[in-house]
Amino acid sequence: MNAAKRFRLADPLAILLVALALLAIWQLASSLYFDANVAPQFRAGAISGADPTVPAEMRVVQMKLPLPNLVLSALVNPENAAQLWLAGLITLRSAVIGFVVGGVIGFGLALLMVQSRLLERSLLPYAIISQMVPVIALGPIVYSIFKDENVARILIAAYVTFFPVTVNTLKGLRSVDPNALALMTSLAASRRQVYWLLRIPSSLPYVFQALKIAATASVIGAIVVELMGAQQGIGVTILRTQYYGPANAYKLWGAIVVASLLGLLFFRVVAIAERIALRWQPEFRSASA
Repeated sequence: MNAAKRFRLADPLAILLVALALLAIWQLASSLYFDANVAPQFRAGAISGADPTVPAEMRVVQMKLPLPNLVLSALVNPENAAQLWLAGLITLRSAVIGFVVGGVIGFGLALLMVQSRLLERSLLPYAIISQMVPVIALGPIVYSIFKDENVARILIAAYVTFFPVTVNTLKGLRSVDPNALALMTSLAASRRQVYWLLRIPSSLPYVFQALKIAATASVIGAIVVELMGAQQGIGVTILRTQYYGPANAYKLWGAIVVASLLGLLFFRVVAIAERIALRWQPEFRSASA
């Protein structure tokens, strides 16, 4: 066993160490910021956020950069935890459905465009143009058309997913080794066999790179829709807690943490699926060795 393998940290341990380091930095920065901007006699009231005698500029300090230990306390508080995680799962459910729909559309569109350069030149510009509309502008339009927050979340999640999948899949389908393609031709392989046995497997590394990008983007897209007037979801919770001001500062940041964790969780699920589906890839064979 060489030195690199002997001292290599397992992924969960490395993630935990980085998280602890970031929390320590956050705690130090927020403590210094709090002490510098809140007079000693107002600190207890500024932390609670509900004391009207605290000057307004001091009451909002914890909304800008809260103490992480109080955010964590809000996260584990039974009154908050169930609401935050339930809202997060509602958002994640729509994001996953939209992610699947967008992935299927993107993959199918790439398969269509790879059939000829004419199809690619005809369709790809429209796929590019579709991405010129910001999600924050498209969200209200979709929501106002369908009047259904679940449909709107799914459509926006699909919208941010299909384009990277289309472009990466198209590149992957065209990245086939010419020698392998010549061998398949010499063996009289049919067009379907060439795609099923060669082109599609060759494209999978590119597809999963796009899916990992789209995993977090789909969650963000679903949250953007929720900010437009939905009734449920982690975006709604963020909006409502922000509206109620400093007294809900820690719950607000707790909701932001939940949203971040959901995006991270979704990314990790896609990464695990990539490792399973592409276990024949050298990078995954060496990682498991």
